[in-house]
Amino acid sequence: MANDAQKEINTSTTTPAKSSKKSEYKNLTDGYAGTYYSEESSGIYHFTFDSENGSLTEPELFYEAHNAKWVCLNGCSMAFPIEKQGKAGTCFLELKEGKVSRAAEILEEKQTPCYILWQDDYVYTANYHEGNVMVYHLEKGMPSLVKRIENGEKAGCHQTLLHESYLCVPCLEQNRIRLFDMEHDYTPAGEITFPAGSGPRHGIFNRRHTMFYVVSEWSNELFVFRVHGSEFTLMQTVSVLPEREHEKNGNAAAAAIRMTKDERFLYVSVRGIDTLAVFDISGSGAAVIQHVSCGGVHPRDFILSGDERYLLVANRFDGGIVSMERDADSGLLKIPLHSVPLPEGVSLTLSGNEGQKTS
Repeated sequence: MANDAQKEINTSTTTPAKSSKKSEYKNLTDGYAGTYYSEESSGIYHFTFDSENGSLTEPELFYEAHNAKWVCLNGCSMAFPIEKQGKAGTCFLELKEGKVSRAAEILEEKQTPCYILWQDDYVYTANYHEGNVMVYHLEKGMPSLVKRIENGEKAGCHQTLLHESYLCVPCLEQNRIRLFDMEHDYTPAGEITFPAGSGPRHGIFNRRHTMFYVVSEWSNELFVFRVHGSEFTLMQTVSVLPEREHEKNGNAAAAAIRMTKDERFLYVSVRGIDTLAVFDISGSGAAVIQHVSCGGVHPRDFILSGDERYLLVANRFDGGIVSMERDADSGLLKIPLHSVPLPEGVSLTLSGNEGQKTS
């Protein structure tokens, strides 16, 4: 049934990325933003980022798609959610010289997924509304659905991560992260439980997968685990909120989490209070060292530039895409440096960064 759902689509109406600029200015990197569909936003947007000074070009529509809220790059391939004619699923693009050379869709869901992870020839998507995790296999660029993992409509699946032979799925509304054995047809293989009212949303492993950091949306906490195989031992729980917000955090909702390559610092975006929290994780635990304005309203995803001199954040309601300079030694962020408008911005990725995989 999944193969029948694949569909080659006409790419002649898409707006290509302007790769000519990149040849003129070697510091420019192609960037892409995923958005919720609205009267002002209508799909995947392309922009360029200057790694020399942190400046951004104003985003232009690259590919029209309803609710293409999470954009994932893997080399010259791209995947994002799509909704059309009462169906939803994932769209897969092949890019050549900044233009779409081939597109295929698998529409086997009722609502669009919220997160996409691309690892080798497999793509894993998480669907918050339906509780599904979809596993796709790509052969010569063409996708096929190989597994649908049901977690229940009230699961609130918000991410997929890979750990050894396990697929890890944060189920926000169930206050747990479920583990599935990829070597045995994704059979359930345990879970990490969280206190009621936590709402685990996104997590990230260190390079050796000996540490696991999870941010919760409802309780606005960072959970620090020591990892040994399928055993996760909770070492620390720390708030991501500024001290003054602890007693009035009704509107705060932590979202994304990223780690630096040297594994010394963590960054967390917090909606409602429109801040980024910076953690020093170089010692025996995680310590908050800064809270800084995101430069807009409702920060969702954010990414670090390839050299990690800058952090780019997508603000959904106001502020668009904002670039901030980062001090490599201290990990601290400076005030917003540059911004460009982008309505309903949700996710960001830079060419060559591959979305900064979290597993």
